[in-house]
Amino acid sequence: MGFLEAEASTGEQLSALILKRLEDLNIPFDDCRGQSYDNGANMRGKRKGVQVRLLAINPRALFVPCAAHTFNLVVVDAARSSQDTVGYFGYLQKMFTLFSASTQRWSILKSQVNITLKSWSDTRWESRVNSVEAVRYQAPQVREALLEVKDKAADPVIRIEAQSLAEEIGSFRFSICSVVWYDILHSIEKVSKLMQSASMQLDVVVDLLGKTKTFLTDYRHTGFASAQILAREMCEDMSVDAVLKEKRLRSTRR
Repeated sequence: MGFLEAEASTGEQLSALILKRLEDLNIPFDDCRGQSYDNGANMRGKRKGVQVRLLAINPRALFVPCAAHTFNLVVVDAARSSQDTVGYFGYLQKMFTLFSASTQRWSILKSQVNITLKSWSDTRWESRVNSVEAVRYQAPQVREALLEVKDKAADPVIRIEAQSLAEEIGSFRFSICSVVWYDILHSIEKVSKLMQSASMQLDVVVDLLGKTKTFLTDYRHTGFASAQILAREMCEDMSVDAVLKEKRLRSTRR
């Protein structure tokens, strides 16, 4: 039906914009039997949102929130509840920014890795799996690229930042986060994409969400133990045994 330029994003103005467009296309709104938007307050709001305003005009235009976006928000809230996760994705963003801000530094990264670091969308958390993948399977190479940047950079600030990021990517905590979040996001990404398929059916979506819930529940009980083993292997691949031993010592003291 086309794209419309919205001068304002309030529920009242967006509702008027939609109704005007339908009128221009000679499509009677009385025939509408459903509405579906993302979870923005201006769209799904129960008092002033688009859905409630249109529902007042046509009570049969029932509102259903976007299931994929709702699913995505569950991941957002879960991630924000963990300080380690907030810090982890912050470091990933810093790495991407450090390399992408300079063609020379980006060339150094590309010479070391097959999968480059990527940025992500703040509202589509499943997109972060591509960024996590780069460090999940190429942590030694990314670390070597950071150390090379540190050695070749003329700017002392860049040298310090590259050194700090190299130390972080070699830590046991960072490795565990890489393993855990890749497993979680990889599973979620597949379901999210299938949910947005034009041919997807409701019963299949329900089954997919049920299986994802089961996976996450099982992962809570068994996933962390296996993630620790894989994280140790990552640390060994990066030759950062000293960091690993330090973490083990701290754990023993606790």
